[in-house]
Amino acid sequence: MVGLQRESRSFHDLGDVQQALDGFFPALTYAAVGRARVLVRMDVATADRFSILDSAWSVPGTAVTDSSDLTVIASGGRAYRLSHGRTEIDPRQSFLAPAEGLAATWETHHASVVVLDLASVEAIARAASGDPSLRLRRTGIAPSSPELATYWSTVLRGIRTTLDESPEILAEPMLAEATFRHLATAFLHAFPTNWLENADGRPGGSAVVRRAVDFMHAHAGEPITVTDVAAAAHISTRGLHFAFTRELGEPPVQMLRRIRLDGVHADLVAAGPETTVSAVARRWGFAHLQRFAEAYRRAFGENPSETLRRG
Repeated sequence: MVGLQRESRSFHDLGDVQQALDGFFPALTYAAVGRARVLVRMDVATADRFSILDSAWSVPGTAVTDSSDLTVIASGGRAYRLSHGRTEIDPRQSFLAPAEGLAATWETHHASVVVLDLASVEAIARAASGDPSLRLRRTGIAPSSPELATYWSTVLRGIRTTLDESPEILAEPMLAEATFRHLATAFLHAFPTNWLENADGRPGGSAVVRRAVDFMHAHAGEPITVTDVAAAAHISTRGLHFAFTRELGEPPVQMLRRIRLDGVHADLVAAGPETTVSAVARRWGFAHLQRFAEAYRRAFGENPSETLRRG
């Protein structure tokens, strides 16, 4: 699939609703409660290797489903309850749908669903772990920490903004790859899988790397250095470099630069008519504009001025 495809539909028939959801939840069993008139609204954005579904249900109902891909759900509603077996799920935060047995009941509810292609995320996890035989599996439902839940939400919000304002970027292979990799990396850090468990057992430990990445995202717009990041993660600068190289395959300075480039990109996409590339670049800590422009082209496949003109 090339680029981004969008579809918005309203449904008044239960069979049509279930058929429309088959691509997201192949094993879905849905039933309406009572004789209320069915009204379901769905907005779908489908890209290469990931999809985002937003839905609103004004009819009481129940559902039980499995999830074959990696599916992150944020939802809410009136008299809305979620469970997995005997475990109640807090619907106030995003959660990783279990492989089977997710059950819900509601009077009304709304949901935002992100579906990531399992094989593609698994390939990124294998590269990051250095284990070519890794088979990615869920080990929990709730985000790994409140900070990483916020990190996931921030990344997803930025990608949603980009898709709304510049959907054509996903027609460019390099930009589509960068977008998916950003989303997949955020997922791997934010939600519990055996990749995180395996990483925790290595020297330096994933917990250290997660603290460092959280700090980078929280302070990337400030004049922090790798020394500051190491101090926040409670490790030496050398130890941080070793942990990043072993777990993520890149040094911390490269991760920090990439996060700042993502910040520049997001600001340029949302920029007003008075904005200049140099002002945005300097705001994110890039003092040498020529080196910045070269790094930006490598990351996003176009000049920063081109992003600004499209914004």
